[in-house]
Amino acid sequence: MANLYQDSQFQIFRFVSLIDNLNETQLENEGYYRGYPCPHGHTIRDIEQHWCYHCARKIASNVCGFDVNYLHKAYKVRYASLWHQIDIGLPQDCWEIQGATERTPKRICIPSYRSDYSKQKSENVNIHKALYQCAWGDVGSLLVTRMCGNPKCGNPLHMVSSLNVAASPPQSVTPLEIDFKAEKLMLFNRQDVLNQEPEKIVEQSFKRAITNPLYAKEPPDYDEG
Repeated sequence: MANLYQDSQFQIFRFVSLIDNLNETQLENEGYYRGYPCPHGHTIRDIEQHWCYHCARKIASNVCGFDVNYLHKAYKVRYASLWHQIDIGLPQDCWEIQGATERTPKRICIPSYRSDYSKQKSENVNIHKALYQCAWGDVGSLLVTRMCGNPKCGNPLHMVSSLNVAASPPQSVTPLEIDFKAEKLMLFNRQDVLNQEPEKIVEQSFKRAITNPLYAKEPPDYDEG
């Protein structure tokens, strides 16, 4: 697959040591706040653009992958249903969205950063952005671009946001688990109840593509919603 990225200076993400230990005032001083959980269970977000801090670190590390069993409970069922509408193929190929037309496919109803203060816990999100936020991470109010230009494509490796910094995408979406597994759900629920950072489970299977998440190469800024 052709290189989907262009070189520029990475300026959006701001690293804060031991950020999870900061109180609300300290977070605000760093430009962050605790808000509605992202699909991966993180709550620290950027004050202005609402992207998830821990997801931004993952995206900057050029890591793309998810396990539906380990998603936050508000997202699990909706994302399982969504991914079963995607014809998943080879990493370099466009993955057809079932029922898609020549125009951009419909939006889907899913939680967002606005769910913390909105009367409705879900909102209509562009299907490509929803897929990106599941596989890469929550980008808040930032936009997502389909670099392949195919409105029917649901392959997250063909999508970027302003938080993608690597020269090229990883070779695969890893992990990629779209089916519920009883043993995984039990493990996740047990760690969630014990407040033992259940999102750490899936991180063990991530394949990192670059060694320094702060090495900055920012993609084009001609994003689409």
